[in-house]
Amino acid sequence: MDIEGVVIFEAKSGIPLYSRMKGKTDPSLFSSFVAAIGHFSKELRFGGLSSFTTEEKVIYLAPREKTITALIAPKKKEYQEAYSLASELGRRFEENIELPRVPQPKQFDSFAQVADEFLKRIQNPFVSEVSAFVTAQYKGEVSVKARLFKKDGSQGTIDLLVDASASNGNSRATTDQFGSNYIFVKVCEGSFGRLQMIDFIDSLDGFGVRVMDKDGLAFRPYFPSRAVVVARDYHQGAIQFLERLPTHRDRRYVDGAHIYAGLKLKDIPKESRCFVDLWLWKDDEKPELLEVT
Repeated sequence: MDIEGVVIFEAKSGIPLYSRMKGKTDPSLFSSFVAAIGHFSKELRFGGLSSFTTEEKVIYLAPREKTITALIAPKKKEYQEAYSLASELGRRFEENIELPRVPQPKQFDSFAQVADEFLKRIQNPFVSEVSAFVTAQYKGEVSVKARLFKKDGSQGTIDLLVDASASNGNSRATTDQFGSNYIFVKVCEGSFGRLQMIDFIDSLDGFGVRVMDKDGLAFRPYFPSRAVVVARDYHQGAIQFLERLPTHRDRRYVDGAHIYAGLKLKDIPKESRCFVDLWLWKDDEKPELLEVT
C-alpha cells in the first residue's frame, strides 16, 4: 500500500499531535488534509467513520480511546473507476425512479437488475475496463457476466454479452431470435491458451432459449455474429487453433450452419458466420487488433 503521510490527532479535540509526510508532498496540501480531518473529528467524533476522500487522496482513520491515526494514500485507478460507476448508478436511479413524498424501500425493487449489473463492474475492475472498451468499439448494450440457458436446461455465463441490435438498426422488439445481433466476449487478464480458445469457440453454439412450438418445447439456439477475446497475451497454440478456421474476406470465422440443421423453426438466418476478433490488451494504450493469417 502506498502511504504518503500519517497524522495522529487527539481524539477529543482533533488537534494534530504528530505528523509525517512522504517525499515532496506540498505542505499546503498537507494543511488542507489536517483541516479536513480536524473538521471530521469535531463534527462526527469519528463515530464509525473509517475513511473519506479529497479530490486526489484517500484518508483512512483508526480511532482509539485517546488518539485517532490518519493514513493518507493516493486514490488508485480502481477507486476512481468504482466511484465513477457509483455516481453513474445514482444518476440512473434518479432518472428512472420517481421518488414519492414518503418513499418505501420495496417500491424500488425493480431497480435491482440495474444495480446488480453495476456491482458486477465494481467487483471486476479489469472486466469493467474491457466493458468500456467493448461498448465504444462495437456500439452496443453490454451485460457483464450475462447468464444464458444451455441446451441441457442449465445456465452458463458469458463474460460480456453485447447486444448490437440498436446499432444495427433493429428495434428491441425485433431483437434477433437467433442471436445474430449478439457478440460474445471472453475476457482474460493473463495469457489466453489453446484450451481456453477451444472451449470458447466450442461454446458459441451452446446457448439459446426454450420456446413452445406445435410439437412441444424446443430449444432455439443463439449464434452470435462475432466472438471476441480480449487478453493481455496469447499462447501460440491459441493462434494456431484459429488458423484452422475458414476465412471470408481475410477474416476468420466459425461456421454455424450445422446448428440449424433439422430445426423446424421460422426465419432461420441465411448467414451463419461468427467472425472472431482477438484484441491484445494494453494498460496505457488502445488495445491492438491481432491479425490471424
